[in-house]
Amino acid sequence: MDMRKRWERILALLLSVFLVLPTAAFAVDEGEGGESGSGNDKTAQVSFKGTSWTWGNDVDTVVKAGGSTSFPITMKEGSRLKTVLVKIAGEDAEDDEDGVTIELNADTITGTADDITATIDAWPVRSRTFSLTVAADASLADNLVVSVSATTESIRYSARIHEESGSAITNGSQDEAKHGSEVTLGVVPDDGYRLSSLEIEYGSATTTLTAGVDDWNGLEVTWNAEGNTTVSGEIYDNLDVEAVVEEIPIEYDVTIDVDSGMELVRPSNRVTSLLQGERLEVRVKAKTGYLISDCSIRYGKSYATWASGQSAMQMGNDRVQVQQKSGEVWFYLPEVYADTDIVFTSDYDPDNIPIEIDEGYRINIDSSCGETVARGDDAEFYIYTTSDSYSVNKVTLTVGESTASADPSDGEIRVGRKTYEIEDMGDGEYTLYVDNITEPVTVAATSSGSETVSRPTLTIKSSSHVTITKSVSSSRVDAGDDVNFYFTPSTNYKIDQITLKVGSNSRTVSADKTYIRVDGETYQMSRSASGTVTLFVTDIDQNITVSATTYYSTSPIEPTNTIRINTSSRSAFMNGYADGTFRPQSYMTRAEAVVMLYRLCTVNVDSGTVGSSFRDVPSGMWCAREVNAFAYAGIIDQTSYFYPDTYITRAELTEMLYRLAGSPSVSSSAPSFNDIGNVSSSNAIRYAAYRGWVNGYDDGSFRPYVYIERSEVAALMTRVLGRTSGGTSIYYSDVPYTHWAYRYIQLASSYV
Repeated sequence: MDMRKRWERILALLLSVFLVLPTAAFAVDEGEGGESGSGNDKTAQVSFKGTSWTWGNDVDTVVKAGGSTSFPITMKEGSRLKTVLVKIAGEDAEDDEDGVTIELNADTITGTADDITATIDAWPVRSRTFSLTVAADASLADNLVVSVSATTESIRYSARIHEESGSAITNGSQDEAKHGSEVTLGVVPDDGYRLSSLEIEYGSATTTLTAGVDDWNGLEVTWNAEGNTTVSGEIYDNLDVEAVVEEIPIEYDVTIDVDSGMELVRPSNRVTSLLQGERLEVRVKAKTGYLISDCSIRYGKSYATWASGQSAMQMGNDRVQVQQKSGEVWFYLPEVYADTDIVFTSDYDPDNIPIEIDEGYRINIDSSCGETVARGDDAEFYIYTTSDSYSVNKVTLTVGESTASADPSDGEIRVGRKTYEIEDMGDGEYTLYVDNITEPVTVAATSSGSETVSRPTLTIKSSSHVTITKSVSSSRVDAGDDVNFYFTPSTNYKIDQITLKVGSNSRTVSADKTYIRVDGETYQMSRSASGTVTLFVTDIDQNITVSATTYYSTSPIEPTNTIRINTSSRSAFMNGYADGTFRPQSYMTRAEAVVMLYRLCTVNVDSGTVGSSFRDVPSGMWCAREVNAFAYAGIIDQTSYFYPDTYITRAELTEMLYRLAGSPSVSSSAPSFNDIGNVSSSNAIRYAAYRGWVNGYDDGSFRPYVYIERSEVAALMTRVLGRTSGGTSIYYSDVPYTHWAYRYIQLASSYV
């Protein structure tokens, strides 16, 4: 080849390289500068193989690059999962040997291969369900096929229940229960027996279950101490249940009644519940002026008696030692095997007949004796006033059960069939002679002021922006009557002050006070939420004048002398006893009921500044503050006697709760009962039934005059307070979990 042609070829080659160079130099790599992973349309197609499981058929089986899908899986009964195999291959793979496999097991629940990650949420140990998640990397390069399969093993378990004493029937045991199959083991105690516990061994786990357990290790326990108790659930291990049953202890009531001459020391309640075979200490104490004379005991169909001076009594095969000392009698009741009634009676102590003195306002009574006298003794009582402005106007003498009153100027007083002399000693002093005393004696007297009139007048002074009315229509009343005065303010006005004049003495107090004191006498006041003030003027024996002043105000009024139940109270309102009992069948006294309710109330009563409302609730008594507060607020009626130690009835407690609720109107649709037609508290009972506080009996009655038991009080008050939680750590030896009020008593005895 000549030189010329060689250069032509070299130039042509250089030209071709030059023409191609710009295109190569300025080409852009599509893999750089774009969205990483964005737009990748590669997928993984997931499929499942095998018959030992089912999976979510409604779940999309196509997993896109950068995405994931979870598949809910349920193993069939009898198959326990060993491994999950996730095989990954290209979509064009023709041989089952192609691709890679991720193996998942109880120790390895996640794995990754060829841009695919497979994860099991939790390995199914005591379950047949789990979730498998398949995720594809965003950089998935090719379409893939993911095939999921499993290896399993067929497992059988024994599920057995047994009871060793032969006092129950068991059912449901089986030796070939499939893995994950539903089993139910049951036990039914024989009559007179109850289930006390279940000793359960489930695989390597053991426990003792008692009443109240609903679930343990996936097994559901349905507990019925005296009926059918079951242990059920899917089984994943050998299950052995031992039912422990016990004989139901028989419970008996011991009822102790004492008369008015003594008090019960032990037990503290009239009715005590004892388990069969238990013993009980019985102790009574004579009151001043009385002796314990005898005792009778009925146990089942047998009887025993004791009389003062005896050191023992025979009860069947038991010889019971009786101790008598310092006015007390006590003994230990032997093991009880029947309901037992014990009755004590007393007699007057001939060497210590009780003498009591009840001094009225401005009255002194001195006696020639002490608090007691010997039988047949005489006593003299010197009666006079503490001020020359007052005089003795009435003497009252009580001998035994008979009472009479007389004007001291009559010179005598006849009580029962006997007449006793009253001697006028001059200067307003009198001597009452009571001779041959054989029964308890009480002497009382009242006085009259110098301004006392037989027909006192009632005067109302007109005042601006207030209407004053009274509870009687007449302007005169008989001496000793009571009158209520009502001060009602005009619209947008409030009562400022109240003035009360009794005879020639007067006093003015603010309308928000709860009492007004004039010349040593205290008169109660209360203001309602509407602003009306009520003044209670009692035992009127002098002319009365009332008036009031007002002021302009539109602000709300704070009512006085109000007590309302505080339903938000979380405090315990009933307690057990030192011996660990609650005594659910014992009764509650009227004083105990008032004190219990008072502690659950919001109180706006200044009862501590006034005297007692009742003759049998002196100011120093343990319940005086609460009883007086309830009386002043109208929760209980103000009468001469409260009877604090008398047991409270179902109707009386319901009436208190109704008044604490504000005595609301009763719907015509409220339930009624067939024995409350003539009961004064029928509205209260119907309202309480409407609110769901109380229930009647199957015969349609309410039994309003029946004493209410402590267990019934716990149930009633728990419903009133709306308590449903708490108290689970409270237990009493005489309140088994089978007791109808078991839960109520827990809630009543705890801070929740």
